[in-house]
Amino acid sequence: MTEINIDFSNDEISKFLKLIEVQQSEISSDFLRNIVAGIIQHIPFQNVSMLTNKWVRPNEEMIKHDMLSGLGGLCTVRNPFLHQFLMALGFNVRFVSSTINEPDCHISLVVNMDNEDWWLDVGNGFPYLEPIRLGDETIKKNWFMEYRLVKENSRYYVHHKLRGKDWKINHHFSPDGVKFAVFDKMHNLHYSVPGWGPFLTGLRINRFWNEGGVVIRDERALSPEGESELDSVSKVESWLEKWFTKSGFTDSIDIKAADNVWRRERRRCGYEDDS
Repeated sequence: MTEINIDFSNDEISKFLKLIEVQQSEISSDFLRNIVAGIIQHIPFQNVSMLTNKWVRPNEEMIKHDMLSGLGGLCTVRNPFLHQFLMALGFNVRFVSSTINEPDCHISLVVNMDNEDWWLDVGNGFPYLEPIRLGDETIKKNWFMEYRLVKENSRYYVHHKLRGKDWKINHHFSPDGVKFAVFDKMHNLHYSVPGWGPFLTGLRINRFWNEGGVVIRDERALSPEGESELDSVSKVESWLEKWFTKSGFTDSIDIKAADNVWRRERRRCGYEDDS
């Protein structure tokens, strides 16, 4: 059973807030909103490091390093880091367990301020650019999508509406807090079983801001300039250099190695021919 405890110095707190371009302030919904939006904009959601890191579940040291350095990662890195970072700032925050394909397969967070609960998630690969107060069912909008929280019985359902598509439930969760160890099974399967999730058999890289965003999904890329086909390592590298300009990411990853791994595992899982 795994728990988590990451300590931050004042210098590390200041460094990370500077990295995500957020001014430190008193605890408030505005401060929380700025932190969430800053992470989604400036820290890549990516599985490159997962593909090339010998499929090792990230420990506390790795989680802290990958976020403070600007490398980023998946929900297994981003939301645990944010939980610990918010605690260091003085927020009252808890892990909640989401169901996507099965129970306990996704981590998200709930922050309590002034006796109100706010849901947030910087680790799902979708741009939830602002926290949502539980009970608020109004539609939130950004360049990529619309989303909302709808309560049914004792659970909250996260609805997505992508451009040109109908509303669809992405995942749902109970607002009750859980121990970090609840996610042990999900962590271990994600990092050891190709095909259990999408992250050992594909390439995922993105970041979003309110007026735009950039996304890589395997060989397809999306940006404010439109769609692109990235069918070679050199094209991926050139595209990343254009859209991920902050240090800490492109200078720390091995796209060629990641490309070899996800294509190999995709073939092994029978998702495409070996040719």
